[in-house]
Amino acid sequence: MTQTKAHLPSASPRNVPVGYFAIILVPITIFLMHKGISDHMITDDLNVSADILREGYPWLEAAGRYRFLAATWFYAALTMLAVALLARTLLRPTATATRIAAIGTWSFVILLAAVPTIKNFAKPSESHVFDRLGSAVFEAALARGTVPGCTRPEDPWLFGQCGENPVVTLFERVMEAVNVLAGLGVGALIVGMILCLATSDSDDIEEQASLLAENLKQMRQQLYLSGLILTFGMFFATSWMYWPMQLVQDAARAEYGAVLLSAALYTGTYFSLLILSFYLPVALLLDGRVRALAKKAGKDTQSVDQLDFDAWKASHGLKEGASDYLRAGLALTAPILTAFAGGISPLGI
Repeated sequence: MTQTKAHLPSASPRNVPVGYFAIILVPITIFLMHKGISDHMITDDLNVSADILREGYPWLEAAGRYRFLAATWFYAALTMLAVALLARTLLRPTATATRIAAIGTWSFVILLAAVPTIKNFAKPSESHVFDRLGSAVFEAALARGTVPGCTRPEDPWLFGQCGENPVVTLFERVMEAVNVLAGLGVGALIVGMILCLATSDSDDIEEQASLLAENLKQMRQQLYLSGLILTFGMFFATSWMYWPMQLVQDAARAEYGAVLLSAALYTGTYFSLLILSFYLPVALLLDGRVRALAKKAGKDTQSVDQLDFDAWKASHGLKEGASDYLRAGLALTAPILTAFAGGISPLGI
């Protein structure tokens, strides 16, 4: 009998102040730090001899390829899910300035991720992403496989010619596609998270509380999706890192495996920091809004001392605080990092 417009925050267009889209600078900083470390602190071509590979068993290359293609397929599906959720959000009533800022931010992330692919198409590079793990090992291992339709280097294949090593060509083309997909997916996650900062011009406390509850619900949804993409992003990364592992001799397996495990830990650290970089700023801003609104609700009561702030926040779906948001973010990344860190720590030996 008492339903009012105050409980329907979605009736008005979603409005996120354009300044909040500056949050994109935090993940960009993490990206630039990762690039700087990779370019200046990690060897360009790890000197690992192909002699560590066992003789024969050319069909074992297929084991790594199956894992790589399966991981690529699943990761691509998840990135499309992130894109679909962002598209659904933007198709709802949204302020024009907010929609323009969201699409512009998303487009910038996609362009940033696609730069390596664009550069490679314009001027093919002789280097490969696997050079840092031993180009000789990867090239020799992948050379044992074949690609349907590739009998000569000049034979045409999906995106160009087969090349001297068709499986390496396949690997490069897939990695270039994944770069673009990563831009689409991660960009959608970042923009979707920023859109959780929608504001209301209303002075009605109940309406503001309802909007905040909706924002927090959307933020949790974005966090869960980020966790899925983090997990399967690591599945994809390790799938190509460990591609030649089945062909490595038993005598060198532990030593070479330690290199791969360390590389996986570095990649997992980067992915984790990237996700935390756009989740935590939004979570802390929303926490500040909840605290401010709770204080405002207390002032509007006849007796401030009688208002139970925790009970009020719980009744409006706003009971989580900064410590809960931090715990959720760490819970998201900790399993990934500890899984790899445990493998190289003294306790894991």
